[in-house]
Amino acid sequence: MPPYVPQARVVRKGGIVVARPPVPLRERLAAAEENLGPHARGFLAAVIGLWPITAVMLLGLGLMWVAMLQGSP
Repeated sequence: MPPYVPQARVVRKGGIVVARPPVPLRERLAAAEENLGPHARGFLAAVIGLWPITAVMLLGLGLMWVAMLQGSP
Protein backbone atom coordinates (compact mmCIF):
# COMPACT_ATOMS: atom_id res chain seq x y z
CA MET A 1 0.00 0.00 0.00
CA PRO A 2 1.43 3.41 -0.88
CA PRO A 3 2.34 5.64 2.06
CA TYR A 4 0.29 8.50 0.64
CA VAL A 5 -3.49 8.33 1.21
CA PRO A 6 -5.53 11.00 -0.60
CA GLN A 7 -7.23 13.03 2.11
CA ALA A 8 -10.01 14.26 -0.16
CA ARG A 9 -11.45 10.76 -0.50
CA VAL A 10 -11.02 9.24 2.95
CA VAL A 11 -12.12 10.04 6.50
CA ARG A 12 -11.04 8.86 9.92
CA LYS A 13 -13.59 6.83 11.81
CA GLY A 14 -12.46 5.62 15.20
CA GLY A 15 -8.81 6.13 14.27
CA ILE A 16 -9.15 4.01 11.13
CA VAL A 17 -8.95 5.53 7.67
CA VAL A 18 -12.04 4.51 5.68
CA ALA A 19 -13.64 5.69 2.45
CA ARG A 20 -16.55 8.08 2.74
CA PRO A 21 -19.99 6.81 1.82
CA PRO A 22 -21.16 7.91 -1.64
CA VAL A 23 -23.21 11.07 -1.93
CA PRO A 24 -26.90 10.31 -2.63
CA LEU A 25 -28.05 10.83 -6.21
CA ARG A 26 -30.59 13.49 -5.24
CA GLU A 27 -27.87 15.63 -3.65
CA ARG A 28 -25.54 15.17 -6.64
CA LEU A 29 -28.28 16.25 -9.06
CA ALA A 30 -29.12 19.28 -6.91
CA ALA A 31 -25.45 20.27 -6.83
CA ALA A 32 -25.15 19.85 -10.61
CA GLU A 33 -28.21 22.06 -11.12
CA GLU A 34 -26.77 24.72 -8.83
CA ASN A 35 -23.46 24.68 -10.72
CA LEU A 36 -25.13 25.46 -14.05
CA GLY A 37 -24.82 29.08 -14.99
CA PRO A 38 -27.92 31.19 -15.56
CA HIS A 39 -27.49 31.07 -19.34
CA ALA A 40 -27.17 27.29 -19.52
CA ARG A 41 -30.10 26.84 -17.13
CA GLY A 42 -32.25 29.20 -19.21
CA PHE A 43 -31.34 27.41 -22.43
CA LEU A 44 -32.16 24.03 -20.93
CA ALA A 45 -35.49 25.32 -19.60
CA ALA A 46 -36.37 26.74 -23.01
CA VAL A 47 -35.54 23.50 -24.82
CA ILE A 48 -37.56 21.42 -22.37
CA GLY A 49 -40.44 23.91 -22.25
CA LEU A 50 -40.63 24.23 -26.03
CA TRP A 51 -40.20 20.53 -26.81
CA PRO A 52 -42.87 20.41 -29.58
CA ILE A 53 -41.14 23.17 -31.53
CA THR A 54 -37.75 21.58 -30.87
CA ALA A 55 -39.02 18.22 -32.14
CA VAL A 56 -40.44 19.79 -35.33
CA MET A 57 -37.19 21.66 -35.96
CA LEU A 58 -35.13 18.49 -35.51
CA LEU A 59 -37.47 16.61 -37.85
CA GLY A 60 -37.16 19.36 -40.46
CA LEU A 61 -33.38 19.38 -40.20
CA GLY A 62 -33.34 15.61 -40.56
CA LEU A 63 -35.51 15.73 -43.67
CA MET A 64 -33.32 18.44 -45.21
CA TRP A 65 -30.24 16.36 -44.45
CA VAL A 66 -31.74 13.31 -46.16
CA ALA A 67 -32.77 15.42 -49.17
CA MET A 68 -29.25 16.84 -49.40
CA LEU A 69 -27.69 13.38 -49.29
CA GLN A 70 -29.96 12.17 -52.10
CA GLY A 71 -29.23 15.20 -54.25
CA SER A 72 -32.84 16.31 -54.64
CA PRO A 73 -33.74 20.00 -54.39
